[in-house]
Amino acid sequence: MADLRAEQIVAAFVTKLTSLATTGANVFRGRVHPVPDNKLPAILVYLGPDVPMHDDGASSSFQYLDSRLTVFVEALSKTSAAQVDTQLNQIRKEAIIALRADHTQGLAFVLDSLEGQAEPDLKGDGDKPTGSLRMEWTVLYRRSRADGSA
Repeated sequence: MADLRAEQIVAAFVTKLTSLATTGANVFRGRVHPVPDNKLPAILVYLGPDVPMHDDGASSSFQYLDSRLTVFVEALSKTSAAQVDTQLNQIRKEAIIALRADHTQGLAFVLDSLEGQAEPDLKGDGDKPTGSLRMEWTVLYRRSRADGSA
């Protein structure tokens, strides 16, 4: 049986974001522990809210349900070689290019992937400047009313 469609979407994000020029293979799914310095810069991918869009006319029927899934993509940086926000913006640029190259993320049930807000958080209290940039993506997708994997 296939995974829940939300799971398939998050996995597709991880695949698309792996091997970007700046972060390479340093892409982590749902990580709850700090990322060690030797794995930075990096990207973290988290599952966000998954909201069904009920009874708005065109987006639902008796057979299927359209949903709006939020996927959080967080860029992490710790560097003295460049401005930390410059490196975060480079990661953001590469992520946008990778994720907008195919708005369906290679999944037939995805209707669109929309880039949302990006929120930076910079700190200078360690041995090197650190920062994170949390990007919010909204993925519109269709699923069966009776089975979240179909």
